[in-house]
Amino acid sequence: MVFITDRVDMTIIMSILSIMFILVDYARTRVQIVKNIFNKYFNHMMRKHELDGKFTGATWVVIISVPIIYFFSKEIAILSLVFMSVGDTAATIIGQAFGKKMIGSKTLEGSLGCLGACIIALLILDLMPLSVGLSGAIMATIFEVLPLNIDDNVLIPVASGTTMLLVSSFIV
Repeated sequence: MVFITDRVDMTIIMSILSIMFILVDYARTRVQIVKNIFNKYFNHMMRKHELDGKFTGATWVVIISVPIIYFFSKEIAILSLVFMSVGDTAATIIGQAFGKKMIGSKTLEGSLGCLGACIIALLILDLMPLSVGLSGAIMATIFEVLPLNIDDNVLIPVASGTTMLLVSSFIV
């Protein structure tokens, strides 16, 4: 198996994938055959705003990975994207299954699930000092729950990555 280790090469690959995802997302709302495929296989998984024609969460993930990979160190890029993937997923699953205490449209239980999943990922991956990674996990959780009009697949890696970058610059 070949792993791409060069930041520029990975940025180019993710840029190409972003263009492809954008084109598919555009086509799913305008090209009948693509609409049919999405209706049959993916609509049951999509959120209302995605069904109404907004980009899917998957498209935002691929788009935001481009600047995350390009601007952050490999360790920060990996953790911020993992925090977004596992944290947001855990928040949704735990929030839907156990959520009782509401924080806006999200649940406290889901947010705690996000934080727990991010901390577990941080410990398993062991890519940086605990204090740096923990600051990113906390910020990922905060931005997962904030009621902002920006997809949290964008907010989480940007906020957690920026936080880890700032905290790491203070730790010698």
